[in-house]
Formats: sequence, structure tokens, C-alpha cells
Amino acid sequence: MIIKSSAIDRMLQQHPNLGERRFGLPEIGGRDDGDSFNPTVQEIADAIEYYGFEVRDDDIATVPDIDLGSGNPTKYPPFPMSIEEMKKSLDSLSMYKYPYTEGADDIRQVLLDYVEKEGFINTQPYNYSDIDDKGLCVHNITFLPSTSIAFNMIVNIISKPGDVVLVTGPNYGLFTIRAERAGAEVDILPLSKEDNWLVNPEKLANKIDDVNDSLQKVYHRRKGYIPRVVAFVNANPNNPTGKVMGEKQAELLKEIGEVCLKRGVFIIDDLVYRDLTFDSSNLAKPVATIPRMFRNTISLFGLSKSYGMASLRAGFVVADEVIIRELINRIFQGMDSAPDIVGRALAGAFNVRPERDHIYQDYFSKLRKIYQDKYQLLKALVEGIDTITDNKLKDSILQKITSIISDKKLQKQVLQGLPYTKFPDNLEPESGFFAILDFTKVRGMKYQNMIINTERDLLTFFYRTYRTRFLVGQSISWPYPNELVGRVTFALEDEKIISALTQMNLSLHLLTPGEDYIIRKNLRKDQVQIAHIKIDGWRCAYDKIIASKYLKSLDYEEQTQRYLSSFEEYKDLVFVAVRRDEVLGYACFSPRDKSNKYDSELVSLYIKKSESGRGIGSSLLIATAKELYSLGKNNMIVWCFADNTNAIQFYEGLGGLKVEEKMAHIGEEDYLEYGYYFDLEKVTSEN
Repeated sequence: MIIKSSAIDRMLQQHPNLGERRFGLPEIGGRDDGDSFNPTVQEIADAIEYYGFEVRDDDIATVPDIDLGSGNPTKYPPFPMSIEEMKKSLDSLSMYKYPYTEGADDIRQVLLDYVEKEGFINTQPYNYSDIDDKGLCVHNITFLPSTSIAFNMIVNIISKPGDVVLVTGPNYGLFTIRAERAGAEVDILPLSKEDNWLVNPEKLANKIDDVNDSLQKVYHRRKGYIPRVVAFVNANPNNPTGKVMGEKQAELLKEIGEVCLKRGVFIIDDLVYRDLTFDSSNLAKPVATIPRMFRNTISLFGLSKSYGMASLRAGFVVADEVIIRELINRIFQGMDSAPDIVGRALAGAFNVRPERDHIYQDYFSKLRKIYQDKYQLLKALVEGIDTITDNKLKDSILQKITSIISDKKLQKQVLQGLPYTKFPDNLEPESGFFAILDFTKVRGMKYQNMIINTERDLLTFFYRTYRTRFLVGQSISWPYPNELVGRVTFALEDEKIISALTQMNLSLHLLTPGEDYIIRKNLRKDQVQIAHIKIDGWRCAYDKIIASKYLKSLDYEEQTQRYLSSFEEYKDLVFVAVRRDEVLGYACFSPRDKSNKYDSELVSLYIKKSESGRGIGSSLLIATAKELYSLGKNNMIVWCFADNTNAIQFYEGLGGLKVEEKMAHIGEEDYLEYGYYFDLEKVTSEN
């Protein structure tokens, strides 16, 4: 008889990660089709994984940490009309019935009346008898548990393998991951300070055209379907910048809509934060309210962020009937139907009943004021109490802080703001409850034996000192890679905001000045200097090791052109040590797949002769090890000439173990090389 393993043992063999408990975020997971995430999305996934799980210590089960990365709205009563509608549903005698997959028509009519009042109009309606004077009907709407589920389904509906969904950077990182998990590829449209962090239609058009041209070239020899950009995700208000495009930006929205309409690109209009716009006269304007744009727009509404009901998970979709039909099919095939009570809650919030205006104004005027005051509290704690210009608000904030912090010396320190920290230029939130903090000034500073070079270093530092964590820029596709930023929430209770920022203040005061250089990813402008360092390094380090004929043949211009031509391919695989604009040294590395004996390699490491002996080489190697470890790599091999005693001492001094030998052919000669092995987890944990 064949002895078979138990069902649980078999399960663990297939999914060994389930063998231990996990505290924090569940696993990010992978694409539904089994392919790997593209590198951009994998970086986001890795950063969220680090924030949600990896950075947390063994005490997390019993000792809570300080989470400034939460997406929960502030503690506030749920919208009363939604509660009223849910109670009616529970008190009725109809709970025994299964709901319709598409949702009850009476609920959909309520939602339709609401969006039409907000200005939704279809100027190219179908010829059905139930189409109203706005060109719409209940078949343009369906609801389901959360806009996240809706988003996943929509991406899967509108895309084929290889198709691209464009998202802005910054963005809501999980939407980016979900788009790829649903089968699309993701590309980033960077927002900029110069554009006031709003979508620039010309840049959007160029991005769509560039991606489509690139796909055309890649797939031109294949028969059948050529992938293309199929959607642009327009989060309005933006998460996490809080920037709003309302009626005052109507012309800008029209231009964005025209760009996408002309190119056959759907706009997925994420309006979940709409009602948290601080300026009630300039609520985020739905693209579907612009004539000709309805059929090309898929609009998402929800209760969670604005209406105090995140735990309910309720959202609805407004789109062309063709989209809604297939969405209903997917709902039926996957979950049968959305709970009727979800629809009732939505109808309670989004309706045109006469009393709604009064209740809405009262509810949101108070809620918006709470968020605006909380942002001012955060501003005082980040930039100092003297940046608050409203004297009454300033006194209130001062009273809150001094009532919580009893130590006079610490009070004074906290009231001066966070050292080395600021808000990014031109990025004051206009909605929502997130803010971006810029910590770039701490790059290169030290805490004990740790140098802060990367966002992962930054998050590790805050957690090691006072157990504080937040989402770093990599998690949200921050468009300036050489800045160290974090996304923090100000939706917490005032005492928690003050406590969290006090802990961060204490952490930052533990930092000591670093060297006069920083470690960052290389830029195109660095390539001339890198080429000179490479050739000078060879001529200096390998004199009497490599034949002089070969060393003399090396050419600065040729090396520079080689680096420039390959920059786009390798730009994320080179770290440089820089003092202002002077490159002092660089490290080039190569991640490999797990089929290799060593899953990464330090390809080259060179320092200017005048800068040797200052620890720059060690800093570059450690930064490289941390980067590779963050990419899921476990070990690193580095090769050096057997006659290069200085390099051997350097690698062995950093814990490298000689594990391999090979012959390298350079010029007309063969040379013996040693391979040194590094355990990336060990290097990372010790530094």
C-alpha cells in the first residue's frame, strides 16, 4: 500500500510559508497568472511587506508598536442615514431572501439619482426604453463589498495579458499591486512639484504614446493581439498627496479626459476620498460629469474613507452598461451577490432625499474641520508651533501638547518640531488624512553602527529606537528616488499623534553626523565620473597584476559612452558615494534568479584613490547588501584577483568567506580569481 502524507503535511509541502504564525499584514501574494511582478511593482510590494511584517520585532504579539501607516479614517460616528437604512433592512421581513447579483433595482435607482444630481451625464446613450433624460439607467450601476474588489474585477475585465494600466506616482500602492495581480502590467506616470502634483495632460499623452510605441515594437512580429495601455487610474482626491481636481480644475480634467478618449484608454475614476475635500465648494469633480466622457469612464464610490464605515466594506461602480454587465457576471461567478445590507448602507449615504443635504452638511463640516485641525497639529509637531498662524488654534495645540508631555525640556524640544524633517514643497493636503514627510536630510547620518542611506534604513532606525513605522516612498511610487520620504496618517486621536511624533522626535535626536558623503542610486550625470573612477581604479589596483598593455588600452571616453548607452538598463543597479556632485566611488550589483548557486553578485566596487581608507567601500558594500536583501536575495558572491591582497583583506574584514576559484580571461592573459561569499541577512542585521 502506498503511504500518503496527511492532507495538512501535503499542504505545508506546497505552501511552507504557512508553517508559522505571522503577525501584521498578510502576505502580499503574487499575480493570478503565476508570473512575477514587474520590477516597479515588486519594489512596492517589497516595501509594503517590510512595513507590514518584516520590520516588526518578536515582541509585536504582546507589545504594540506605533503605526503611522494605517489607512483607517478618524474615529467618528458612521453616517446616520446609512445606519437608518441598515436598521430598516434588519427590521424588515425580507432578510430570508437571497439578493439579486446586480443589487436591487430600487437601491440602484437611488444611487443613479444621486450621481445624476452630481452631474453624471451620458451624451451618447443606448436606445433602450428605460434610458432617462441624462442618458442613464439603473443598468449603469452595481454595488459590491469595497471598491478594492471592484477594482480587481474591472482591471481583469478590461485588460488582456500584457496590457498596461497607468497609475500616478505617488499612488495607493495596493491598487498598483492589485492591477498586476489581476493580470495587467503597471506603469507609473510621475507627478511633479512643478505641476502642483496634479496630472499634466501633455505628460499623460506622451506616456501613453511612449508605452504603446514600445509595446508595438516588442510585439510587432507576433500574430494577433498587441498589448496596449488600457486604463489610467485617476485617484481624485489623490491618495496620498491629498490633491484635488474639482470644478476649479474642470478644464484640466477635460483635457485629461480628452487625452484618454482619443487614445481609447479607460479612466478609472477613484472618488472614494471625494467627500473629504476640505474646500466644500471644490469637491473632486467626476470625469463622467464632463460631456462625451461617460462611456470612457469607470467611476468608483465607497463608504469606507469618508462615511465612517470602513468595517462595512461597501462600494459601487458607475460605468457603461457593457462594463456593468460583465462586472455582474464576475460577481455572480465569484461571490454570487453582494450583501443587500451593503446596498442599503450605500443608498443611505448617496441619495437625493430632501433631508440628506442638511445631514450631509452637518456631518461633513464637522469631519472636515477635525481633519484640518489634525493636520495643523501634525504641522506644529513637524515644523514647530510657531508655523501655526491662527492664534486661537495655536493656543489649542499648545495646550494639547503640554497636557500630554509633562517634562518641560521635552515640551520645548517637541514644540520646535522634528529635526531634519519637512513637508515636501508645494504639497499641503487639500483632502483626506495623509501627509508626506521628507527625511532626506538624515541621509548619511548615523545611529550607533548604522548609516541611514535608504528608506529601509530609515524605517529600521525609527523602529529600533521607538518602535514607530510608516509607509516609505517606495511603497507609494514616490517620483523622486533620491529623496527619503514617508507617508503618515493624521487620522489618529490627538494624543496618539502627539505621542507618535514625540517618539519620532526623540529618535531623530539620537542621530549623529555622518560622513561628508551620501550613498544613493546613480544618475545619468554621474557616468563620466564613474568611468574615470573605473579606469583609474584598474590602473592603480591592478598595476603589476594585469598586463600593462591592457591597462594602457583603457579609454575614458569609450568607457563613458558604454555607461551612458546602458544607463537605462542598469540605472537601478549602481550605488554611488557622492560629496555634493562629486562621485567618490561606486558599486555595481546584479540580482539573479534562484536557479543560480548564488542569487546575487557584487559586480564591481571602486573608490577614488584620494578617498581610500575612509570607509566608503564598506558603506557601498553594506548599502548593496541591504538593497539585494530587500529584493529577496539571500547571498552575494564577489570576485577578486588572487593577487589583489588589499581587496582580499577588505572582503574578509567585512565577513566574506572564500568559497570559489575560477580563471578570468582579460586581454590576452588568464588570471586566477577568488570568489567571496556574503550572507545578506547577516550583513543587513549587523549594520
